[in-house]
Amino acid sequence: MRVDSIQKVLAGYPNAQVSITPTPIYKLERLSSHLGHNVYIMREDLTGFALGGNKTRKLDYLIGDAINKNADTLVTTKASSFSRNAAAAGKVFGFDVHVLLVGEQAEQNSASQALFKQLETRLYYSAPAEEEALAEEVSKLVSELEKLGRVVYELHPGGSDSIGTLGYINAFDQIVQCSTNTGIHFNKIIHSTGSTATQAGLVLGHSISKYATAVVGMAASQKADVQRERVCKLARATADLLRVEFDQSLVVVDDGFVGPGYAIASEEGEQAAKLFATMEGVLLDSVYTGKAAAGLIEYAMNGMFADEENILFVHTGGNSDLFY
Repeated sequence: MRVDSIQKVLAGYPNAQVSITPTPIYKLERLSSHLGHNVYIMREDLTGFALGGNKTRKLDYLIGDAINKNADTLVTTKASSFSRNAAAAGKVFGFDVHVLLVGEQAEQNSASQALFKQLETRLYYSAPAEEEALAEEVSKLVSELEKLGRVVYELHPGGSDSIGTLGYINAFDQIVQCSTNTGIHFNKIIHSTGSTATQAGLVLGHSISKYATAVVGMAASQKADVQRERVCKLARATADLLRVEFDQSLVVVDDGFVGPGYAIASEEGEQAAKLFATMEGVLLDSVYTGKAAAGLIEYAMNGMFADEENILFVHTGGNSDLFY
């Protein structure tokens, strides 16, 4: 295992340090006793900036890149945990932030609208559209701003591009350092996978460091084969940027816990969230982390972990459903 190799790879990429890291990693004692397995948690919901969660890790490098490129304006799309955190980061670091939302203003979540207003974010509204059409509208907005003399940095949805992915390569380094310092080896790493940069980063960190583990992404919306290819595509692009090797066999996706669909609660996810809350005081949401935790619990109950294995659950945040 090469414990210093990740930081060497990331050394040339500016980190704005939006997140407060390292985040806590500790054993869930009561849950472990209940499940009969050693379950640890990485509290990425406690990244300490704005609404927290895994999106701030991506903004560490995205904001760093925007500053490095002398941008003064950020543009992104959709009302999401990423765009809300991006609005906060943009304001703190001196950018004007513009967000294109899907749907009419009256259709938007009121809590989300209030937060954007507090952060002085310029909002635009678009009729529901396919991804390609939405991308065209974003491109038009960028062009209009550039004509006004603005230096625009576009943030892709979820922060899922090669620069945003660096945040979870860095997060994997924290896992390796924790393992080295404590002597606890994490045999499995379980997390929710959605816009792909979290899993792509973890898998690349795994590939770079040669740390012996298995990273399992619990799909939040897509079928396993679709999500796996999306993760592989982003991981390959990021590996090319960094000039490192990427082993696509490391990408494992389980779509068995999506439930009724994206942003729709599942019975298993709600039960998992209740178990984490009542046993550990850890709050999960029903869109991402609750469903990922349901997968972890089923794996534990159905003998998919060896008795001696240490399981690390990456709590990626999710705002406890406030904005859904």
